[in-house]
Amino acid sequence: MSNPRDMTVISRFLIAVIFFGTIVTFFFLNISSIQIDASIVHGTTSGDHVLRILYRLGCGYLALHTIVFWMVRNPIEGYMTPLFRDSNEVKPHNTLGIEKLVPFSSWTLIAFCFSMTFNGMLSLYYLLVGPPETWMIFLGCAMYGIAFSSAALTAVIVRHVILPDMKKQNMDMSRMFLKHEQMMHNFALVLLCLEMMLGWAYLPVELIVFGFMYGSIYLIFAEFWATRGGGYYVYDFIDTRPKNAPFLLLGLVMVCAFSFSIGVFALYLRTVNVFLGSSLLILFLIFSTKFTNDQPATGIVTNE
Repeated sequence: MSNPRDMTVISRFLIAVIFFGTIVTFFFLNISSIQIDASIVHGTTSGDHVLRILYRLGCGYLALHTIVFWMVRNPIEGYMTPLFRDSNEVKPHNTLGIEKLVPFSSWTLIAFCFSMTFNGMLSLYYLLVGPPETWMIFLGCAMYGIAFSSAALTAVIVRHVILPDMKKQNMDMSRMFLKHEQMMHNFALVLLCLEMMLGWAYLPVELIVFGFMYGSIYLIFAEFWATRGGGYYVYDFIDTRPKNAPFLLLGLVMVCAFSFSIGVFALYLRTVNVFLGSSLLILFLIFSTKFTNDQPATGIVTNE
């Protein structure tokens, strides 16, 4: 017998509305009206181009190395405590190989990798050939928007939701501060914000639609994974069944929008005053990231 308080249908409908809403919004966006100055993103001199190429491709390789060698090909099992859908129990689960890429934090790192690599290659193209096509520059900015919104959402949720919950349950948080976890939860956002501070980023507010699209695709994947794949939700707050599930999903959307708005506003402030814009980004990083474990290990398995 079905639970009368099961909100799966409403939650799935909400996810579908977010996904298709972003698709419709994209088609209604007048891309040609979004003026993007390629010189801001890729520089004006050969020295500017080279610095951006080295920085972005270096970041892209670091992310790729983390994904391939520190995660997927790492023979040491990953650990998480997901919510298993059928039993409705939160219990430890070991992961190996590609399954380590199921969490949204892994998707954040993937988005970061694609953004840095693509924009680094565009800077190389700018150096060797000349200004890229407008659609290529727009795509690069869209990738940056996806990476920034994902990294900001991941950092905020880990810092203010997941870690406090683990601490409340007296769980060992040491695994949350391993090098690959630091890349996903902290350094991706730091390196993206550094681009903003250097004045290398352009983030029109319209690009928030791509962050919502990427997030809704993950929620669709997470629901499929819980019902047809691994049988679990990596995070219990994305379970579609509880009566508060639709509100939690809306909360995630609002956090994503707020974090993205911080980036947009910081870039605007930077055009007025570099110190003010950079200070806002530094404050946001202090608020969002956490690099050290301030709780003694207890020996209880933690989320990956």
